[in-house]
Amino acid sequence: MHSVGQIDLPTEFREVVRNGPKGSGYVLAKQGRFETIRGLFREPLLHFLIAGAVIVALGTLFDRSNKTGFNGNLIQVTAPEIQRLREVWTRQWGHAPDSSQMKSLVDDYLREDVLYREALASGLDKDDTIIRRRLVEKMEFLSQELASTAPSENELQDYFLQNREKFRSPKQVAFSHIYFSTSKRGANSEKDARSVLASLNAGSIPLASVSRLGDSFMLQSEYPLQTQQQIKELFGDEFARKLFLVDTGEWVGPIQSGYGFHLVRISQKLESRIPELPEVRNQVLTDFQNRRLQVVSQAFYDRVRKRYQIEIDKAALSAPASTQSTPMNPGTQDTLSPEID
Repeated sequence: MHSVGQIDLPTEFREVVRNGPKGSGYVLAKQGRFETIRGLFREPLLHFLIAGAVIVALGTLFDRSNKTGFNGNLIQVTAPEIQRLREVWTRQWGHAPDSSQMKSLVDDYLREDVLYREALASGLDKDDTIIRRRLVEKMEFLSQELASTAPSENELQDYFLQNREKFRSPKQVAFSHIYFSTSKRGANSEKDARSVLASLNAGSIPLASVSRLGDSFMLQSEYPLQTQQQIKELFGDEFARKLFLVDTGEWVGPIQSGYGFHLVRISQKLESRIPELPEVRNQVLTDFQNRRLQVVSQAFYDRVRKRYQIEIDKAALSAPASTQSTPMNPGTQDTLSPEID
């Protein structure tokens, strides 16, 4: 509250109020009190308190009026819900449910809703990792609904042009090989491979007999176009690397793999290139939709995250793993620090 000296009164008014009423000074003191009251009503703090009291009173009134017309135990099976149950049954079984089946559907719905409400009332949804993850998944799904529409042709074309390198096809080779097993031939496997290679290059072995040379191989003897990564997964890194250095049309080797030694012949080689959109349309469409889902989901999260004040216990975060399970003492709350976005 303001003191007399704080109120904007004429000097003679202040003096009269300080010294008490004396004759005509009583009137001046009365006017001073009036000015004091007027000054209080001009205070913003008083306005705030009055407004707060009004809001609380109205809220209480509204809450009481709502409670008189609200039954927390009421479960309504509305016409739209009944129609939804009927449509779900029809999609599943191919025909509409009869009256008996409809009654069973409603009974199941009521059972589920009653038990669901009781579970919530009992707090069973708290600290449940499965429920938490399920709710997070539903929020993610809802946030991504806007991104589920198909892109226009122009959008797809623009995305492809901006990300052409992502769709570059790698080098590929098609090849045949003759296998020489180290487990069967031992130290002679590489020597035998070189001997057969010399005969192949000299033309002394008919092409029809090539398939009978070497040892049986657990995989294929001929491979269609393969990338270096695909060949690496089958024969190992060194074999794949050397294979892509081989010229087309001649038997070369021996090249060693984890199985043994191989003579190889490249029948076709494709260089790396960027395809046209029609060639990779499905791949571009999938990539476009995945990227849009990520962007929309992240934007939604960033927006709702701003509603929350984040506090992270920095001390616990940086503590060694052995001490992280130690419960926090009541007096350590000040270690929580806000995370500023």
